[in-house]
Amino acid sequence: MRVSTLLRPLGAAALAVALLTAVPVTAGAAPGGKPGKPGKPTPSPTAVPPPSPTQSPAPTPTASPSPAPVVLGGTITPSTIVAGQLATQTITLTGPAPAGGLWVYLSADVVYGAFVGSSVHVPEGRTSITFPIRLAAGINTTLHRTLHAQATGQGLVPAGTVTVVPEDPAVQGVKDLRFDRRVVFNGSDVTGTVELTAPARAGGINVDLWSNTAYTGVRVFVPALVVVPEGATTVSFTVPVRGDNVPGEGRPGAYLGSTGDSSPVAAVPTTFAVGGAYVPVGGTTTGVVGIGDTPNPDGTRVSLSVDLPGVSVPATVDVPPGSPGAVFPITGPSTLPPSSTGTVTATWQGRTATGSLFVGY
Repeated sequence: MRVSTLLRPLGAAALAVALLTAVPVTAGAAPGGKPGKPGKPTPSPTAVPPPSPTQSPAPTPTASPSPAPVVLGGTITPSTIVAGQLATQTITLTGPAPAGGLWVYLSADVVYGAFVGSSVHVPEGRTSITFPIRLAAGINTTLHRTLHAQATGQGLVPAGTVTVVPEDPAVQGVKDLRFDRRVVFNGSDVTGTVELTAPARAGGINVDLWSNTAYTGVRVFVPALVVVPEGATTVSFTVPVRGDNVPGEGRPGAYLGSTGDSSPVAAVPTTFAVGGAYVPVGGTTTGVVGIGDTPNPDGTRVSLSVDLPGVSVPATVDVPPGSPGAVFPITGPSTLPPSSTGTVTATWQGRTATGSLFVGY
């Protein structure tokens, strides 16, 4: 069939519609081009050709993980301090602390005590940490200390050097340590007072305290230190006394340079009892008797005896008004054989209590 034959029945308009339907417009047609006429294709700048069927895609590169930061070093300011007083230590890391922060462990020869303890935590993202330090006050010679620190998996690293000078006893020292009560019930609180030989200098003075425990295990829970305020000569503190429900005493001490003092505190149970003791050969120790929770407004007297030859105790001991007990001396002669044992007996208001004695050097 000839084309002229088709044109006649369709007409010019119908033929134009048919041709537009049969020829598609490409995606790269130029904007504003004539309908039905393809434009020039433009290559995409981000297009990536597909891999060859015989070639694997190139692996995506990954960054190597950064090593965990560790301690780089540290500094101490000031570099010279009087024993017992404060300085500031700064510890620096090799990089920012990771998520959750980083623990740094401190050398044990530094008395961090009530400040930071034996470790410090560097917050996330920080490259250093600064905190107060303090070395023991009870020294009598100049010390040069290199302090150390370490992170997990790391050896000790020098973290600052400090010179520690002892307090001059001609300038400042501990004059007295005293407590408001000599005998208390086990679990009670006592108030202690430290007195200096001169007013505290600018910034105050830190005094070491030590909770010495006697034979019976009574402990006065004094803090690691007390601070005598600038210009003052005394400072007071309140602490608990703990024992093992057997009469006995502890003897805490206060120390500054080559000076110091100690003071005993006895604890007794709420029942009538007398404590045992360790008796030194040729020496004297302290015995403790308690009358329990019986009211004692006027004071009372307890009888004592001992069955170990050569060891002596007073025949009686007076318990002061309002006190739950009293202390008394126990003396062992130089001829007393070591490892001897015996019994001390207390008698009061028809009741009897006993405690064991042990002899030694």
